[in-house]
Amino acid sequence: MDSCYDNFLYALRERYPVKTDLVNALTDLLRIEKESIYRRLRKDVSFTVEETMRISRAWNISLDNIAGAHPRKTVPFRLKMVQFVDPTEDDYAIIEQHNRDLELVAADPDGMAIEIVNALPRGLYARSEPLTRFFTMKWRHKFAPERALTFGEITVPQRLRKLDLEYIDIEHRFPQMHSIHDPRMIENLVHMLTREDTLLLGDELLRLVDYIEQVALTGYFPGAGNRLYFYLSHTWIETEYLLFRSAGFNMSMTKVLERNAIVSLDRSVLDRFMKMALATKRMSVLISESNARGQAEFFNRQRQIVSALAAN
Repeated sequence: MDSCYDNFLYALRERYPVKTDLVNALTDLLRIEKESIYRRLRKDVSFTVEETMRISRAWNISLDNIAGAHPRKTVPFRLKMVQFVDPTEDDYAIIEQHNRDLELVAADPDGMAIEIVNALPRGLYARSEPLTRFFTMKWRHKFAPERALTFGEITVPQRLRKLDLEYIDIEHRFPQMHSIHDPRMIENLVHMLTREDTLLLGDELLRLVDYIEQVALTGYFPGAGNRLYFYLSHTWIETEYLLFRSAGFNMSMTKVLERNAIVSLDRSVLDRFMKMALATKRMSVLISESNARGQAEFFNRQRQIVSALAAN
């Protein structure tokens, strides 16, 4: 039992290496006094079964791995399977915790995020409520194809919409953001749209292309002043990754089912993914440093793709 409890405490410290951050996070999650948290971390008393389950669910800690092996000997991954249609309190808790985790990256002067994507990432499509509905429709088709919904049947709850906008605000406050895109990012999306969808979403996509052009060419998020390095990859991006690194928190995410992700908080996993990301970056072009003619041609091409489908 002591070994399992030690493994559990180790997993907590892996997630929040800075003790004050760990105590504050546990206090917010469990709604108990800080002194009670310190007593549990000192092993004066143990976390209750209910507290352990609440922590493991919110922080994606595998109790199977903790019971079966020391965390140093395993590299656990967890599937964050959020239900985006009629989300439950557990779903909201996962999304809210994710935003709180990313606040640690935004607050670290050396915090960094890297995304490698072949379509629009959440930080872009979530700017638009209709585009969020569209990506939710795509997610539903993969998550529960037997209960697929049409675009008109999809709604975004106000609480979920608020969390999406909060995520965008946090992303804009990352000290460094490297965004590596497939040059067919709009084309990949448009091919998934019916003509009816394009008529509904065309203006949203054109406005989004204008925004991407503004941010990509200046290299800064508007208002925040933080750097965005926008790359176009010369290689096909098959799998999408999101990587977050700071002094107190690390996370690697592999996207599945459009809006869900397989997650690891292991630093060694992040280091491996970072090497892969750097290799992808070397085979990409930083759009703000490319020639003006090439920039204009690329973004005009994206507008033509959207306009052509709507006209057909």
